[in-house]
Amino acid sequence: MNVTRESPTEFAPVLESAVERTNDNRPFRCVLLVWAVMSVAALGLVASHGSNVPSWDDWDIVPAATGHQPVTLKWLWSQHNEHRVPVPRLLLLAMMRLLSMDFRTGMYFNVVVTSALALAMVLAMRRLRGSASYLDAFFPIALLNWSQAANFLWCWQVQFYASMTLAGTLIILIARSAGPPKGITAVITGICVVLLPLCGANGLGLVPALALWLGYVGLLHWRSGASGARREAMILLGAAIVALLLVGLYFVGYDNVPYHPSTHKRRVIAWTALQFLTMGFGPGIVGLSFEEQPVPIAFWKLACVGVSAIFASTCWILITVWCKQAAERARASGLLLFLAAMSSLALGLGMGRNGFETRYVTLSVPALCATYFAWSLYGPTWIRPAARMLLFATTVILLAPNTWWGWRYAVNLKSHLSAFERDMVAGRPPYQLIHDYCGKYLHPHQLMVMDYMPYLRQSRVGAFRYLRDDPPLHEISLPLRPIESNDVTFQNGTPRGIGMGANLTFELPVEMEVEGIRLRYAYSTSLPYVAIYWKSQDQSEFRDELHTKYSPTGDRANWGRITWARLQDDSSTIYAWVCRPVRMIRILPMSRATIDLREVTLLVRSDGKKGPEDRRAIR
Repeated sequence: MNVTRESPTEFAPVLESAVERTNDNRPFRCVLLVWAVMSVAALGLVASHGSNVPSWDDWDIVPAATGHQPVTLKWLWSQHNEHRVPVPRLLLLAMMRLLSMDFRTGMYFNVVVTSALALAMVLAMRRLRGSASYLDAFFPIALLNWSQAANFLWCWQVQFYASMTLAGTLIILIARSAGPPKGITAVITGICVVLLPLCGANGLGLVPALALWLGYVGLLHWRSGASGARREAMILLGAAIVALLLVGLYFVGYDNVPYHPSTHKRRVIAWTALQFLTMGFGPGIVGLSFEEQPVPIAFWKLACVGVSAIFASTCWILITVWCKQAAERARASGLLLFLAAMSSLALGLGMGRNGFETRYVTLSVPALCATYFAWSLYGPTWIRPAARMLLFATTVILLAPNTWWGWRYAVNLKSHLSAFERDMVAGRPPYQLIHDYCGKYLHPHQLMVMDYMPYLRQSRVGAFRYLRDDPPLHEISLPLRPIESNDVTFQNGTPRGIGMGANLTFELPVEMEVEGIRLRYAYSTSLPYVAIYWKSQDQSEFRDELHTKYSPTGDRANWGRITWARLQDDSSTIYAWVCRPVRMIRILPMSRATIDLREVTLLVRSDGKKGPEDRRAIR
């Protein structure tokens, strides 16, 4: 048999020699060892630093998971912020009701599906090439490193891992099919694309480009005239149509999330999108600091330009293959449109998010995996090994800083949530727990934690079984006569704030030891953004660290009343647990809404020395 040497300028799928196929045991075992080590390390991170305390969006699933809120189709389809997440909600409910009412269950799911995807990509690459390569360790290192700690250790991020797993599966299915997908491959491919918009906006952004590819390969089947080709075409075209219909349905009755940042500046959008794609390598690639608002190194733009060069060259190769090799058009166009889908998601994020948000590593990394497949399949012989080595070496070099970043995040998270659990077991009142721990790792809205903690106690979830009731607190109604107001009118003695500049300032007759402030209000015209500030007589001005706020977030049905437990209330309520001396209070209805202030109530301990005297002074 004559064997011809591959031209260095020819683009063709990888075909290795028979000798290499039979002597790949050592590199294959090495890659499997790396995969096993990375998987065990990720599972160990969850085992050692995962907490059975809900964090942020986890709280929104508590009423349904504990059986207090009915599970209906309306709720499954309803918005959660800008997302519609029926698939993640069903996954979370299944795990919590059928396996264990433990928020670490979702964390283990996140790691296990990522580990399975990494292994599947290793096996797919070996099958495509005909032999294993040491460089294929890129997949487990890129997918399982601790730069994903923020998502590995967050139950709710089942949402991100659902869309990431579907996207990764599509990469494998596209790469394995030299021609248009057939049979069961066509069915699974169609199902993956259809499920993406059911996983939130992070899946929705991928659908248009991928549906275009389904339509393209469906037409290739239809025109081929082969036996059964029209059946395959109908499957693929049908899936494309259903996916696009779901995209349209997604926006029926859709409400923009109020007060979320947004921009239409093209330069800002482009840079943010590029930052998002760069974050697929993890925060280590831009030296992201570990702060409340992380700051990248000064020359982060060089890293972004390098990543853009990788993606641009990959797209050029795929376009060249599509133009020159008719037999490879289905696969090359699939990888090309997958990268277009990732670019679409990146541009969507660029309109209102921070591209250097570490949570987005999970959403961005599939683009790097698709790039590795593209270069392995179609890279020119003279540069193919170098391109794969570049991707592999980058992930290896960044493994140390990414691990360090993830470790610091995990330790910080665990220290806060473990302290919360210890204080709860020790019997600290719930309102003091909320005061001390709400914010960065629990939830910014104190009322949500306050209303849902008893649900977790009833279900005996972890340390919540030791949760005690709050002690009795005296209520002192504050007269609705502010000493200062802006953009406020009074109707029958009720203050009405109108517009973004509205605010009211109240002064207590004497400084008081205040445990909490309860604010009740009604609103009209639009959903409100309300903030409560307080200060003692020793402070010259109000400070940001002494305030709480409410802005619409979480499940759409609760935007007006904050929690599911209060949907039947005739007014909205905010609690600000203060636990300190207070002399002045400022209320800022910083929103476009018109807000009628119904009640301002001080909550003081019944054993406080100044309680009765203070009440008489206020009256």
